[in-house]
Amino acid sequence: MPPTTVGILQIPPLNQKRILAFVNHFLVNTCNFLNEFALGCETKFVEMERQLQKTEAALIILEAKLASIPTEHHIEDVNKNIEPILKSKANEKQAAQPEERPAQLIEEEVPPEPPAGVRACKDLRYIKFFKMLHVGVPAPAIKQKMKSEGLEPQILE
Repeated sequence: MPPTTVGILQIPPLNQKRILAFVNHFLVNTCNFLNEFALGCETKFVEMERQLQKTEAALIILEAKLASIPTEHHIEDVNKNIEPILKSKANEKQAAQPEERPAQLIEEEVPPEPPAGVRACKDLRYIKFFKMLHVGVPAPAIKQKMKSEGLEPQILE
């Protein structure tokens, strides 16, 4: 079959009103889609921002709770400040008491020796993790933090 040659002048022109209707329909549908898409994205963005604000508020509350718990260093500082006062009061009491005491009383005043080991919750390396657990931080998060600091997370249990 030989190819047919059709001249451009032989084809009837396209209906301009029909073409204009197709283009207008395409533009309206595309604009509606883009508007709905932008509205959906904005709604999700606002929701994520609200969740982020709630998380930040919870984090600030948690940090305030952790800050209110005295640390071992804070307790040591307080003890250092109180020791001179206690010693001076003890010296005043000793000066007021007679010097002669029986040998039995002196032996009883010797404090008992501390135990050989320290409990994990009292260990300086682990005390902050037990405080975090006490305040309500999830245990898996604490264990991950302990691993990152090179400590044994099994001690937490």
